[in-house]
Amino acid sequence: MKINIRHISNTFNNGSFMMAIVTIKAINKSIQDVKFYVDASSDKDLERLKDETGVENIIRYNIEYRKDFFRRCINKLKRMILNRIVNKIDDVIIIGGDDISEYYSIKGLEKELAKLKEESKNKNIILLGQTLGPFTQGRGELARLSLKNAKIYTRDDKCLEYLLDLGFKNAKFGRDLAFSELPMQYKAKNILDKYELEANGYVTIVTSGLIECYTNEFDKYIEEQVNIIKKVLINDKLKDKKVVLLPHVTRPKDNDDRGVIKEILNRLEIIYQKRITAIYDELLASAAREILGNGLFTITGRMHAAISTLYMRKPTITLSYSVKYEGVISRGMDMKELVIECTDEELWGSGKISELVDEKVNYILENYDNLIKKIDIKVSEASKIVQDQLNEVSDNIKFRKNQKSKANINNSEFSVE
Repeated sequence: MKINIRHISNTFNNGSFMMAIVTIKAINKSIQDVKFYVDASSDKDLERLKDETGVENIIRYNIEYRKDFFRRCINKLKRMILNRIVNKIDDVIIIGGDDISEYYSIKGLEKELAKLKEESKNKNIILLGQTLGPFTQGRGELARLSLKNAKIYTRDDKCLEYLLDLGFKNAKFGRDLAFSELPMQYKAKNILDKYELEANGYVTIVTSGLIECYTNEFDKYIEEQVNIIKKVLINDKLKDKKVVLLPHVTRPKDNDDRGVIKEILNRLEIIYQKRITAIYDELLASAAREILGNGLFTITGRMHAAISTLYMRKPTITLSYSVKYEGVISRGMDMKELVIECTDEELWGSGKISELVDEKVNYILENYDNLIKKIDIKVSEASKIVQDQLNEVSDNIKFRKNQKSKANINNSEFSVE
């Protein structure tokens, strides 16, 4: 059978990548003879998906346009064939995150809702691991009507409550798909040696390239990131630790975390740089998780870097720019004390962000063992919920497949008679 999986075009965003890995691996294990048709943007994205899942039966249908006439003709033919196949696939899984919200593009949101409304009339549309909304100016009602025939699994209780208040009847509770084991994690064990890192010998800092989500002042953003690093390095309890600057998103270029890393290093004095390891490689999700999980703790503006850290049972300070952080981390993990709301321009301009982070760092160091115990309990709960929702999705697809097979048999018998 065939399953269409969407919103996994960019495997260089380790958040989307991890959710795709977990979903494909779970369904492939549960359903025999399945082929996954995915919207991966490039052959490299497809290769990374196969490498991290260990699954070969993944087909990319998002074929690029080429300038060369011959290649353009070949690719056009490929697109026609693949689009014909994909359009006939009944089971469609939309991988979460917060794409179906107003944070990134309202026009894109409205276009996506219109498409899903039309498709859900005759297809099994499953929205998995989602933060939907928030919506304004009547778009909540638009979303409810557009998605009324879909199956929706949220990734936090706050989102579920929001959807129920909007009148959604088809939303279920869940947790972020990345609260699950990555199948190739065991292969990433040597990544620490590559960067000359020792377990618990460093603090990981993930500086988000989504600067505009936090502040309109680029220089203030970089300045505060520099201050955060300096405060970590001069902390008396961390004087024997390194700082690892780790990118979590490396494509597209305008969201590339490595640009922020380079700018930070340009502004840091040499005396500080001696204890900094900056990573510029485009790591697989399992390698990034291995680095995050072996640090003492993480400071991050990327939510899925926080999730990977927590999954590896380590504390994380999270710099929030949207409701997803409150839902997934503050409430879902009961980690409100380690989440900082960072969208107030005044916080960046006054230098308050780095002060708040410094306070959280000291809180972690003073409460480390208790935090680890709490994280272990909450992550175990979340992982169980993720597994249950993936089992339910697989069972739903298998049930529909069996029903269709029975209907085909009955139709064949009727035709013979």
